[in-house]
Amino acid sequence: MSFRVLTVGDGDLSFSLALKRAYPQINLTASTLVESPAELYQTYANAVETSKEFQVTWNEQIIYGTDATKLEDKIKASGEEEKFDIVLFNHPHLGDGTLFESEQRHAERHYALLSHYFFSAKKLLKIDGRIHVQLCGNQKKNMECHDCCTKCWAAMC
Repeated sequence: MSFRVLTVGDGDLSFSLALKRAYPQINLTASTLVESPAELYQTYANAVETSKEFQVTWNEQIIYGTDATKLEDKIKASGEEEKFDIVLFNHPHLGDGTLFESEQRHAERHYALLSHYFFSAKKLLKIDGRIHVQLCGNQKKNMECHDCCTKCWAAMC
C-alpha cells in the first residue's frame, strides 16, 4: 500500500511539485481553490509548467475548486485504501483583505477556518493518519491554533 498525501490550498501547485520531487515514492494529490486549469494558468505565471510536470511527468492528480472546509465534497475517500496518510494545509488564510481592519475579527474567522478544516480533513484520513497545518508569523498565536486543534480533536474522538 502506498503512502498517500493530500495538499490543500496549494494555489500555484509549486509546493506540491516540490514535495513530489523531494519524495517521489509518495502518492500525492494536490488541491487548489482555483476553479479550473484555465483560471490557474491565468492567475499564476508558472502554472502551465508546474501542472504539466506534476500531472504528466509524475502522473499525479490535481483537484480544482476545493474548499478546505469541505474537502469531502470534491475528494472521495470511501475505503481505507483511498484515504490519506497526511492531509496538509500550508499557510491557511481566507484571502479577505477586509479582515485586517479588525485583528479580533481576523483571528475569529481564521479560527473558524481551521476548525472546519480539521473536521473535514479528519474524514479523509487513514486510521493512523495525520493532519498538518503550516503556519507563519503570528498565525499560531492569532488563530489560537493549539486551542482550536485541541477542541476539534476532542470533539472528533
